[in-house]
Amino acid sequence: MENKIWLILLYLAICVTYNLGGEICSDNPKAYQNYLGTKTPYRFVGNNTFGRIEYPGCTTKKIWMIVRHGTRNPSHSFIESMNNRLPQIRDLILKHNTISSEVLHNSDLMAFQKWDAKLHKKDSKKLTHEGQNELINIAERMQSRFPSLLSNIYSNTSYKFKFTDSQRTKKSAYYFAVGLFGKNTAKSVWYPEPSKKDPILRFYKLCKKWRNDVKLNPESLSHRTAFGASPLMTKIVTEISDRLKLPKNSLTFDDAYTMYSTCAFETAWKANVKSPWCSAFTINDMKAFEYYEDLKYYWIDGYGYNLNHKQACVAFDDVVSFFNSKSSYPKATVYFTHSGTLLKVMSHFGLYKEDQPLTENNFNDKVDNRTFRVSRIGSFATNLALVLMDCEGTPKILALHQERIVRLPSCPTSDLCGFNETLRYYRGDTATCEFEEICDNGTDETDEENTDDSI
Repeated sequence: MENKIWLILLYLAICVTYNLGGEICSDNPKAYQNYLGTKTPYRFVGNNTFGRIEYPGCTTKKIWMIVRHGTRNPSHSFIESMNNRLPQIRDLILKHNTISSEVLHNSDLMAFQKWDAKLHKKDSKKLTHEGQNELINIAERMQSRFPSLLSNIYSNTSYKFKFTDSQRTKKSAYYFAVGLFGKNTAKSVWYPEPSKKDPILRFYKLCKKWRNDVKLNPESLSHRTAFGASPLMTKIVTEISDRLKLPKNSLTFDDAYTMYSTCAFETAWKANVKSPWCSAFTINDMKAFEYYEDLKYYWIDGYGYNLNHKQACVAFDDVVSFFNSKSSYPKATVYFTHSGTLLKVMSHFGLYKEDQPLTENNFNDKVDNRTFRVSRIGSFATNLALVLMDCEGTPKILALHQERIVRLPSCPTSDLCGFNETLRYYRGDTATCEFEEICDNGTDETDEENTDDSI
């Protein structure tokens, strides 16, 4: 027993030092990888186990799955910041840190010396190699859990795949197919023509009321803005600057946030290489920047406004229509989309709801005590799956998030929830989703990226 404990402690130490993934690493509260917001790589949050999921007396009938694209490159504007500002900060760090210290070890200094901004604007938002592997691995594991639904033999009648009008979701769909069928067959998979404003995959782009009342409403980001300008964050930026021995007032909040985001991206891109920018932050710093991220997504995509999740009823209706269909085919519907969609859909299902709203004033209460953490629930390749089962003639639903079984609020004491019970809970007396009424009968004519694409 003692040997096992020492092995676990040793592995935890290795996780922190060498930035390894895995279940043990991802559960270590002292690992900075746990606080990277929506740029968190899936390897830190996903369930990497294999094995069939079965319940006595139940047979699987259909699966509906929605998946965020895998790890990607930053946006055009963020690449500009990386290319222009970070080299200046790097040079300042090296100028004022010529020997190893408690903050910057020799390995950190060497990493800064080698570091350069290598991204080109033409590569903005493209799926990365890590993103490819994320989707392949998810598909392989889900196939092992539900082999009768996710067969390794492709048929256009058995599968319905769809992605948004973006390179990162298109490629994510392809690599998911690679995980199911292999490379040769994946090249032959058919997909419908993508739409920039898909009514299921990007329903919020068709919701004029959400755009005007939430996305473009300054109040939506007021908590995030206030927290970013708070004495706490000002103190954190000053402490970062002091630890790096930088000249007074040479580091701004925007600089620190760029460093934090670069730490996140570079952690996502390379599994076994620590980004030098991560060395600038303590765990408490990381938690504060993670909360700064959560204040954005909570109010724009989560529970901050009822409209955020109410409009996601279109996705629920799609599930109901698919499960209600008398046809046995397709057996699997798999959508590839963005974090804005996933977070709204999960909020519609009542997952990860806070007892109190996240605000700029309750960081101390919520820092280690909240379930709405995008690092965990909205990482790259985040996925939500609903499985229809026939349990001795009674239709029931099994839900999985990040490939782990989760209990829906409609049945908080059971993995399996009756289909009719689920309908009553989420629909109430409403027969169908009144999307036009919810969204003020308007259609947004603009064509802007969704909220997860600002970096």
